[in-house]
Amino acid sequence: MYNIKEMTKNNRFILLLVGIMLVYTGILVYCQTIRSISYWDIFVYLQNAMLFSHINIGSQLSVPPVLSLLTSIPFRLGFISETSLFIVSGILFILLAIGIYLLFNEKFTPEESLISSLIFSMLSLVVTWALTGANDVPALCFATWALYFTVRGLKDNFNYYYIALLLFVLAFFTRFTEGFILIVMAYYLLINFDEFRKQLTKKRILLFVAFALILALVVCGVYLSYQGTIPFISQFMEVSSSSQVSSINVGYELNPWYYIQNLPEYLTSFGVSNSYFSTLSTSDNSPTALSYVLLLFVVIYMLKFLSKLVKYDIEEVKHKNIKVLCIILLSIFSIITYTHLSYMITEVLFTIILLLYYKWLPDKDKQMDYVMFLWIGIFMILHSYHPVKVDRYIIPILIPLTYYFTQSIKFTIRDRKKILIALTIFLILLIPVNASYLTSITQENQHTIEEKKAGQWLEQYDPQYSNYNISSDRGVVFSWYLKKYTYTTIPRVLEANNESLVNKLNSINARYYIDSTSNTTNITGYHVIYDNEKEDVKVKIYERD
Repeated sequence: MYNIKEMTKNNRFILLLVGIMLVYTGILVYCQTIRSISYWDIFVYLQNAMLFSHINIGSQLSVPPVLSLLTSIPFRLGFISETSLFIVSGILFILLAIGIYLLFNEKFTPEESLISSLIFSMLSLVVTWALTGANDVPALCFATWALYFTVRGLKDNFNYYYIALLLFVLAFFTRFTEGFILIVMAYYLLINFDEFRKQLTKKRILLFVAFALILALVVCGVYLSYQGTIPFISQFMEVSSSSQVSSINVGYELNPWYYIQNLPEYLTSFGVSNSYFSTLSTSDNSPTALSYVLLLFVVIYMLKFLSKLVKYDIEEVKHKNIKVLCIILLSIFSIITYTHLSYMITEVLFTIILLLYYKWLPDKDKQMDYVMFLWIGIFMILHSYHPVKVDRYIIPILIPLTYYFTQSIKFTIRDRKKILIALTIFLILLIPVNASYLTSITQENQHTIEEKKAGQWLEQYDPQYSNYNISSDRGVVFSWYLKKYTYTTIPRVLEANNESLVNKLNSINARYYIDSTSNTTNITGYHVIYDNEKEDVKVKIYERD
């Protein structure tokens, strides 16, 4: 009877969460249609969605395909617009909130889980990117559900592992780096290995391995048949080696503390900085006091969590236990490998250290604390190591940070009613901050406006433009606006490779060249036919003489 009551209660809270998220997401979709798109990668996903709808305006199939495949569904129904991508992202955002609620509900009460999932959905970095069409939040949606079904697979039914694996594959093929959630999933099973082992039979193992192999063969077979390569392997190698990243890359940043230093800005901001609309970076924002309140509670609980481990070490030292020496050596070696070898070695060592800690400090009540600590560490190590640092990359750690905030409130206050009051007060304070921040970013990027105008002008100037080759330093952008493949030709990249813009344009026989960001003053053999004559955002169109 108790379980039935709990299930009914959970269902009510899920329905309440869905209702709130539908309204909230509707507002975000409306705001995003005003903001429109200016981020390079998102135009690539739109191009691929067009290709999956059997309309080829150019494609880059080396990027993860899932978000584009989902967006191609409304495209095939005739709804070919940026709004379709926003709506698809919105649906996945709602599913992410539900996934967080269910995952947190493994540790918290339904009321606490509901409020915590809403707090996550209103964090400034999440609001910035949730519905832009970027793949970070959609990938996190699948990853969160993959972890949740891993938990349910252990607690309820072995068949849930099949769903967890499928969701992991979706997460990976929505954003390749989100595949690191597999380490977190595996860790949860390893710290529960005694229970997990009881589930394993020869038949189950063989069936699951066969399922995984068939899944891998199908995916690799599709890539090989259509592209002749398996692109995510090369991308993984690129991420693993910083030597393959050039300093001309947007977001090139060698500071390993970049994300930690900017964490307050990611949590809450009243508004964006003056440079936001040119850089799309939230790192220059001014954080509110709520950011520091949230971080203070997180630090309090994490210190409490870590102090238990340190206390254990001190006690073990007294007994001259070799376990302590082993952890110390592994910790030192992990630090050395992080700065001198591949981050992958550091990831493995970090996971092993946490496994050893849990093995020597078994505490079923704190299992989720370990899992969340690993979740933060895995993605912080990954993205802090890589020379290209973009704010949205670190969104995955905001889930465990929200978890630790809620845990800290529970640890600090303890009384159940007061815990709910404290969480509710924080959420209420967060709402106007979120509204103010959303208002500040809800305006169309001037660069986007000028690019759209340039595309519309070219269509009117030459109705036969689709019969000619067109190039631009923002080729993916004008491929979308003109609905015609536009070559990407970036002067600064050509110069870095000792090539010239003129030679490149001649090699592709470009009739038009659209300069959106390079501020060229003259191109030999071409003349300017359009100049928006704006000082802050310059866009020119050149035509071959």
